[in-house]
Amino acid sequence: MATPKGGYFGKILKIDLTQLKSSVLNIDADTCKRYIGGCGMGAHLLFDSLKTKQDPTGEDSPVFVGVGPLSGTACASTRCSFVNKSPYTGFLSHAEVGGFFGNEIKWAGWDGILITGKSKKPVYLLIQDDKVSFKDAQSIWGKDTHITEEMVIEESRDPYTKVACIGPGGENEVLYASVSVERFRAAARTGTGALMGNKKLKAIAVRGTKAVPVADPETFHKVAAANKRFAVEREGFQGIKRWGTAGLLELKHHVTGSLITKNFQTTWYPDIEEIGAEEANRRFWKKHSSCYNCPNHCMKLGVIRGGDYDGLIAEGPEYETGGLLGSNLGIADFDLMMAAIELCDAMGLDAISVGGSIGFAMELFQRDILTAKDFGGMTLEWGDGEAVVEVIRKIAFKEGKVGEFLAKGVKKMAEEIGGDAMDYACIVKGKEMAAHDPRGDKPRGVSYAMGTCGGDHHEGNNPKGQAGRCMHNSLVICTFVGGYWSPKMFTDLLNPLCGWKMTEADWWTTGQRIRTLERCFNVREGISRKDDTLPKRMLTEKLPEGPKKGILFSPEEMKKVQDDYYAYFGWDANGIPTEATLKALGLEFAIDAMKKACA
Repeated sequence: MATPKGGYFGKILKIDLTQLKSSVLNIDADTCKRYIGGCGMGAHLLFDSLKTKQDPTGEDSPVFVGVGPLSGTACASTRCSFVNKSPYTGFLSHAEVGGFFGNEIKWAGWDGILITGKSKKPVYLLIQDDKVSFKDAQSIWGKDTHITEEMVIEESRDPYTKVACIGPGGENEVLYASVSVERFRAAARTGTGALMGNKKLKAIAVRGTKAVPVADPETFHKVAAANKRFAVEREGFQGIKRWGTAGLLELKHHVTGSLITKNFQTTWYPDIEEIGAEEANRRFWKKHSSCYNCPNHCMKLGVIRGGDYDGLIAEGPEYETGGLLGSNLGIADFDLMMAAIELCDAMGLDAISVGGSIGFAMELFQRDILTAKDFGGMTLEWGDGEAVVEVIRKIAFKEGKVGEFLAKGVKKMAEEIGGDAMDYACIVKGKEMAAHDPRGDKPRGVSYAMGTCGGDHHEGNNPKGQAGRCMHNSLVICTFVGGYWSPKMFTDLLNPLCGWKMTEADWWTTGQRIRTLERCFNVREGISRKDDTLPKRMLTEKLPEGPKKGILFSPEEMKKVQDDYYAYFGWDANGIPTEATLKALGLEFAIDAMKKACA
């Protein structure tokens, strides 16, 4: 078994929470090159270890925390990927998150962490290079993510320790609970927080001191420096650096006609100036921050001065959080919106699914499908930010009728209510869509409908783009820095780093292999063409106002998207990878599984 020449340590840390033991899983050079890292390596490991229809909360159901070959190197803004079978959707899911956490994993000498088993009592992992400790977490169980991080770092006795942890949302196994990384970043949309809660794993803390091996240091560092300059000099990145993603709030409202408003009833929100980037810059933002070695500084930290939330420190708004917890809920009060965003972070909840679930409930109240009687005397009305903040806390603790019901998410809520409720459920593959209305932003509809995770805005806006995004998420590189680089820029980095001779054609093939393996996993779980579509509202209701008034995403357009996508990846008309494609991509081991799924 050949060991990697560079970019990898050739080993994954295996954690057995049942036995509270660790071991080493060796990864050979060929496996590294075929699946790269991050979501690609996660798909490879989970396809092998999980059986069809296996319970994602089962004792042997894994969570993979993956990094890539570029992690911990001079390459700009590398990240981390959490991969698991989602307890929320039942499908393979991955969540990428920034900060320094992933780099610490790499500096500790690991190419990822594979976690299985269930602890009998709350624990957290402390990884210090090769030393792995299982720490009692009973004193921090029940704490929010901010306090948890502070306590874990203090106990580690090293201020450079980086922490990923869950809050009450994960502890109470809210199915869309997230993992908070370094306080203000979240690995969300995968239900990983609920799985960690189920495993009684409160946090993962990492500190590393090792250097990543580089096959050709002189060439690699020269190319890495050039690529960082490329990111700095591109005009498009200057907007991200100045405004973060919050600047999209005004843009999506005024220009592209795709700002989510009132559960996708419209994309026009006249109060957008009250909650957008201009307002945040005027009265809230105090500091621009960045992930490891990133020139963009897209994270905006601020503090509220005066009013009911005086002194509240928070991050944002980002486009997704501002859209889902602002315009989507009809909230025009900046302080209340930021309080809702911050509470999602503290409770460890996916802000997109929280906003989607509350917005769905608000529309049902609007249409008299839900009443105060159904919610234990409480009502949810557009613009009631105080109720939203109260409800978020109830969701995290599954408190009362409101908390228990909304913690189920839109799909299960709609199924329980019955009648016409599903007509207003804006979900794909069982998950709430992000904050871009695909009628106004049609390429985003491809990401929502055709991506692995469903409803995800970061999976690529066309078939080739999704193959490329699989590479970004396997390299675990930020798309704000690396997303617009050409494949040649990546191969110019990877070849001197890893000692490879990867061509641009190899780069695309690897992306196709990873995406197809993800599809094979989900086909075993029942995914097919029927699931690769947008919700009814997108296909039948025209936008009533705004820059894209009168537009919808027609069923004919949806069919063409599906046909083009399947043709590009070599899948059949039902979205099942063909035997010929699996052989061409070196995925012969999945052929029998696909035959059984189609039988």
